[in-house]
Amino acid sequence: MSISPFKFETNRVRRLYHGGNGIDRMRGKPDAGDGRYPEDWIASCIDANAREYVAPNHGVSTCIVNGRERLFPEILAEHAAALLGPEHIRRHGVNPGVLCKLLDSAVLLPMQVHPTNESARLYFNSNYGKCEAWIVLSTRMINGENPYLLLGFSESLDMAVFREECQAGEFKTALGMLHRFEVYPGDVFLVHGGMPHAIGPGITMVEVMEPTDLMIIPEKNCFGVTLPDEKRFGGLDFETAMRIFDNTIRSRETTLARSCPKPELLEENVSGSLWQIIAREREKFFGAQRLHLHGNWFLNLDPEKTGARTFRIGVVVKGKATLQSGETRFYLTAGESFFLPWETDECTLSGDAEIIVILPPL
Repeated sequence: MSISPFKFETNRVRRLYHGGNGIDRMRGKPDAGDGRYPEDWIASCIDANAREYVAPNHGVSTCIVNGRERLFPEILAEHAAALLGPEHIRRHGVNPGVLCKLLDSAVLLPMQVHPTNESARLYFNSNYGKCEAWIVLSTRMINGENPYLLLGFSESLDMAVFREECQAGEFKTALGMLHRFEVYPGDVFLVHGGMPHAIGPGITMVEVMEPTDLMIIPEKNCFGVTLPDEKRFGGLDFETAMRIFDNTIRSRETTLARSCPKPELLEENVSGSLWQIIAREREKFFGAQRLHLHGNWFLNLDPEKTGARTFRIGVVVKGKATLQSGETRFYLTAGESFFLPWETDECTLSGDAEIIVILPPL
């Protein structure tokens, strides 16, 4: 059964940390403050109630199909082959295999680490680990501090002290053992499984990840909530949890080279330019492109030219655009998102906008 491209409804998700101002400003609400809904999940089949119950299906995406609001997993179940394609279903099941978020932090988030695919299978009985990417959209100073990220162990790592502080659940010096990078709009960071990391305050981003929430989060105090050891160590014992960390010490330059892919121009004409910002063929977990749109852009979906037919998830991060595919036509503004099914043969985007296009895993 065929299905046309469709839009997702906004899908704000409640979290323990404060943020969200950057998402609201993107959507034309400049005076919005920070609150407890700092994320918006896109193309999500995941219930976000694990940490704090909010409502049934909290975090699960709603889409607009044939003028009706439907839960995304329901639409996937009804139109799996048309939406995802037979090869994707064979490899990943009836699941996009990737989760996208808009995220805006007003505070430093807890330092954490996610498993690689290998350690996820070994310790969590999961086919997915959690590689993630941060595509920085905008930044703002908070309390006079420039926005920054913490990523990977630096030369200052003292593993004995780091382990002691992880076990105690209180970081006195451990955060200083990670590289600290100031960030700017347009930056892209890849966070591979095993890399310790933390998102700093004042950053609005598109976050792309494997569709799990597996993590080790050693600090006991999580924004006023005391985490039990089972939660801190992901259900593992302490020694096993520490094996999730990649203890490799890397220089600042090596970390940047490994985690900051260089953009590659894929196509350019009078209507804009399309850039590869995360190479799907190299990273395997997902891919990402950035479309600078200034007119009418025919999105090339020909598998002979793109390498393989695949579905796409789009997020408008600036400006306004109109999507046209066959008889389907809808309007998009900054902060809105859409889904291009696997079976889509043609699609034209018109307007003046910047759009992040997410590609699924291989």
